[in-house]
Amino acid sequence: MRGNTLAMALVVLAVVFAVVAGLYAVGVLQFLVSDPHASHHYTHAILFGVLAIASLIGANFARSKGTA
Repeated sequence: MRGNTLAMALVVLAVVFAVVAGLYAVGVLQFLVSDPHASHHYTHAILFGVLAIASLIGANFARSKGTA
């Protein structure tokens, strides 16, 4: 059961990272950027996208495997 809880937490974290990536891509978020006057921050969006994918990969490894 512990593995499934960790996997679900990682999926939720991946969703949060994906939302933050989208907000950086459309220019809504301006947190910790070098040029606050730029309309889009694609480097931050890419970073959070990679973190989302890494979280999903971690969730796949953390989930408990059923034996058939």
